[in-house]
Amino acid sequence: MGFRVRDMLKLEVFGGVKILGGESGLDNEIRGATIIEAPDIVKFINGGEVLLTRFYAFQACTMKEFDGYFRELAAKRVSAIVIKRDDDVEDIDEKVRYIREFSEEFAVPVLEVVFELSFREILKPILEQLFNEEVKQLKYFKTTYENFTALSFSYGSAEDSIRKIIDTLEKLIGNPVALFNQNMDYLAGTEGSARQFAISKQAEEYHPQFYSKYTYLRQIVTLSEEDQKTYEQYLVKWRAMYSRNMYLVVTASQSPFGDMDDIAIENAVTALRQELFRQHSVEELEEKFQNDIITQVLHGKTHTIQELERAIRYLGISADATYRVLIFKLWNESTEEFEKLNEKFKYDSILRDAVLSEFEDIRVRNDVDKVIVIQQIKPGQKHEDYRKELKETVERIQKRISQKNKGLRVRTGIGKEVEGISNISDSYKEAGESLDFIGIFEDQNVDRAPQIAFFSDMGIFKLLCKVDNTEELYEYIPEALQKLFRYKKQQRQELILTLSTYLDRNQSLTKTAQDLFIHYKTAAYRIDRIAEITGIDFNNSSEVLAVRIGLIVYKMIKNMER
Repeated sequence: MGFRVRDMLKLEVFGGVKILGGESGLDNEIRGATIIEAPDIVKFINGGEVLLTRFYAFQACTMKEFDGYFRELAAKRVSAIVIKRDDDVEDIDEKVRYIREFSEEFAVPVLEVVFELSFREILKPILEQLFNEEVKQLKYFKTTYENFTALSFSYGSAEDSIRKIIDTLEKLIGNPVALFNQNMDYLAGTEGSARQFAISKQAEEYHPQFYSKYTYLRQIVTLSEEDQKTYEQYLVKWRAMYSRNMYLVVTASQSPFGDMDDIAIENAVTALRQELFRQHSVEELEEKFQNDIITQVLHGKTHTIQELERAIRYLGISADATYRVLIFKLWNESTEEFEKLNEKFKYDSILRDAVLSEFEDIRVRNDVDKVIVIQQIKPGQKHEDYRKELKETVERIQKRISQKNKGLRVRTGIGKEVEGISNISDSYKEAGESLDFIGIFEDQNVDRAPQIAFFSDMGIFKLLCKVDNTEELYEYIPEALQKLFRYKKQQRQELILTLSTYLDRNQSLTKTAQDLFIHYKTAAYRIDRIAEITGIDFNNSSEVLAVRIGLIVYKMIKNMER
């Protein structure tokens, strides 16, 4: 007879094992070993295996379902069952009692090991007794592949499916695991996993024992400033949808990285990739449908009661609450444009993630390079309190963005409060107009603070928003200022900039010179030259106000001509 269950019990790893039942089956021959971390793994069992489980696969199943699974195992004639008791499993004591009865009825020994013992530590010596090194690795690859494949088939919520895969990997390798998206934002992880990570300049490429289509890196990290102990950290990078990178991070803080851990990691990444693709496909359909409804609401196309009821049902919002629309956009101050399309896509994704993280109970829609937010206003909230709260929220969004790229600034256009879902289109229109005006009438900010514009603060410019003809807009520019706009092309922009800065600095030559990095006398000469060309009387407050408005109208015209 070959390798038997009683032989297995002599292995060092089983030193503290408890036999719960089924001693009559200690002479069962062992022909393999596998892990049960998903109920569907039963389909991959051939017979004669030692099964390892911590009941995770049966976490929420009923006793009737539990009985069905074990009847299938009995039909496959498994050799033994090794359990780790997890108190998080529903009806764990009742399920353990059932297994004891099962073990006696079918002569299948049931062995309990300490929960801290990893499955890798149990599997390795069993496989070593059965196979040579190459076959051992192949069997372990098959075991982990089948478990992660079974997990991929046991669809649940997006968060739950990813958590199952990551949690199973952590139990296999005995070290904490975390998943990060393309922006290196934490998505999920096991207890003790890193919540933040960065790729060190000293990170080295790591090559697993087999061909892999993923990129492996290894680096040395400290987990906290208080604890300066260093650990090995393994990063696996792969491409997800639209060429976005994903990162699986394994920190060897509990045990050294084992010689078969990369096999488990490889199969976990494959399962995660499949699961993320599945989720993305589902979310893309749901998002498209939701975006269509949001678009109808934003453009005021919910004309019938049926359309309104559908919007309320799918968006989960109230028909009579108070709403406000906000539109966010990123501005790259260093170049005024993004160098590459994929860079722009990346930063728009960061903006959306930051908005979703900082706001509660909002409906979001991406529109090319903008993030549109429908926000429900708290009942009874004072306007000044709302403005303060919003300013702090946008500043936090700016902080998140600046961590990714210091040259990016957040611009936010804000529409008015409206009563009821049917009036959201009015707030949306105003939010768009206020966003368009930010770059026109708001000063550049040296501390790179976010720019926020309430439509209600725009005064006379609300009227100018309604004018979409450049020739008509030109009529709002004072004749004196028009002379400057027609002046010699080589000097025109320099003089316009000097005039705008001079008025913004309350006609202070000293501050104008400082802002433009020119000599005081140069600033004075330019202002005298402007007065000579235009005839502007800088002592006439009404004329100065008209000139200031004219400068803003000029910017509007230039924006429309682009």
